[in-house]
Amino acid sequence: MKTAAISKLFFLCALLFVFGSGCQESQKDLPTRGHVTMIASDDIYPVIRKEVDEFQGSYEKAHVTLLQSSTRDAIVQLLNDSVKVIAIARDLNDEERSVIKKYSLDVETYKVAYDGAIVLVNEQNALTEITVEQLKEILLGTLKVWSDVGVKRNSNRIIVAMGGPNSGMYEYINSRITEGKPFAPVVMPCESNEKVIEYVEQHANAIGFVAQAWVDNTPPKTRIVAVGDPKFTRDSTSTKLEYFPPLQAHIYRDYYPLRRTIYIFRNDKTTGVSLGITAFIASAPGQKLFLSSGLVPATMPVRLVHIQSQ
Repeated sequence: MKTAAISKLFFLCALLFVFGSGCQESQKDLPTRGHVTMIASDDIYPVIRKEVDEFQGSYEKAHVTLLQSSTRDAIVQLLNDSVKVIAIARDLNDEERSVIKKYSLDVETYKVAYDGAIVLVNEQNALTEITVEQLKEILLGTLKVWSDVGVKRNSNRIIVAMGGPNSGMYEYINSRITEGKPFAPVVMPCESNEKVIEYVEQHANAIGFVAQAWVDNTPPKTRIVAVGDPKFTRDSTSTKLEYFPPLQAHIYRDYYPLRRTIYIFRNDKTTGVSLGITAFIASAPGQKLFLSSGLVPATMPVRLVHIQSQ
């Protein structure tokens, strides 16, 4: 994150402390008093729900109505000024930024955490590791059955489960893995991360992409697959292809190939609760909630205690 952005986040945290301590109670719009409606995209809703609950527990006069929606819908509502603050797992694209510029909107951007796009297969599938290139060929329809990916004696047709076209996961996978190329008709769009997990649990030939916030532990009847990127090496002397599971340490060090950034976007010139919840999420208590939920904080230092060996 750029130095200016970090400074702004620390400034927000300082404001939260000042207003939370009871100062300037005469103001109408305060970070710790009032109401705001916030949208979190489906893929990160569970962890943002924890953030909101903790914030409201700390500041009883602050009320946040948290809604769950698709990433694209959240952005549309923010730019239409229907809500003041959203949390999603991708940056704004060029089209969305052009709308901000055209209508001179005052949208502030904050990086608050990192997570991983987790690759799940059914427990009956012997697959334990896969490359980004293999995932690309599956999504483009080049690799059609599991034996094509090296799973012996498995000629089942591959089906991919993920969120629909308006979801952050769909857009991320399309951008990161297939580089904007359209998916082959192998994708089973699901209405939520829960449905993706459910589909993989029930179909031995399925592979699914799930947000880390929905996977506290490996879901029943599934396996988390380690991912390798042939283009990645830890240093200039390394030539061995390595596969990494979505552990916090690997996400923090950017070893895990499918790392995503979680953002808060705020379209509000006031010092109201939208400022308060943003500042809280960027503060030490909010960052600790990300850490305890298996994600990686973006605004506070991270202490690596142990990295599980491959």
